[in-house]
Amino acid sequence: MIADTEMVARLLHREWVVDGILQHYAFVLRRNESYISVNRPAIPSYKTDVVSFVESHPGFYADGSRTNYMCALLNVGKIRQTEILVNGIQLNVDVEVEPRSSFAKSHAGIFTRHEGQNVKVGESFWFDNCIEEVSSDAILLEVRSHLLNLAQLECNSLHQSD
Repeated sequence: MIADTEMVARLLHREWVVDGILQHYAFVLRRNESYISVNRPAIPSYKTDVVSFVESHPGFYADGSRTNYMCALLNVGKIRQTEILVNGIQLNVDVEVEPRSSFAKSHAGIFTRHEGQNVKVGESFWFDNCIEEVSSDAILLEVRSHLLNLAQLECNSLHQSD
């Protein structure tokens, strides 16, 4: 489990930041995805993982100089406190940050779950306090809005020494 005090970083494609403002689509969950990818700065391999990723994905350079990247920093404890309201009704949904097994040791994911099931694009869920099904898109929109409000935009050098 990742501690509430830890920060995670969402690496940002340069199209996700317009005139210095983080856009909502930085936290869009794509079809067939079960989590939003983030990295953990507290893990020793973080800098190496980020440099490797950005250098192999040119759209993640902050600008044409290829020396900087942007990220959205998020506090794990505040992510976990996300409350989902759809049509004024609070839903039993959990938002959790968990480490992920991948080539990048600092990789983690932000998961949205209802009764232990990952909420994915294009699904519907029944909630005890609702008279009709709730679209996963409505749930994920609320999560995205919360993450956007929590995010601290940061620009970092790829090659600065730690």
